[in-house]
Amino acid sequence: MAVTPTKNSTSPVLLFAVVILGFIIGYFYYEGVLKDQAVQILLPQTATGDTLAKFKDLTIDFGPLDDLKFKTLRIFGESPVQPGATGKIDLFSPF
Repeated sequence: MAVTPTKNSTSPVLLFAVVILGFIIGYFYYEGVLKDQAVQILLPQTATGDTLAKFKDLTIDFGPLDDLKFKTLRIFGESPVQPGATGKIDLFSPF
């Protein structure tokens, strides 16, 4: 009794249909996603009076720095910090 092997191959029409269906689904997916993520870039509106000329007469009041309460503040600790002796003297020694 001879056993004939069964042929397990897919039809090229079915393979072609799956590929085309994938392209169609991908097109509709990406077309919908890209439209939602579109960003509209707005250019800034230039106003004629928007210059730094309005800061020409700006004065800074240093009066609070001359106050007695500010001058009596003390610095606690070393300022600037004095670094201590750290590390090994001989880098190549075993200890």
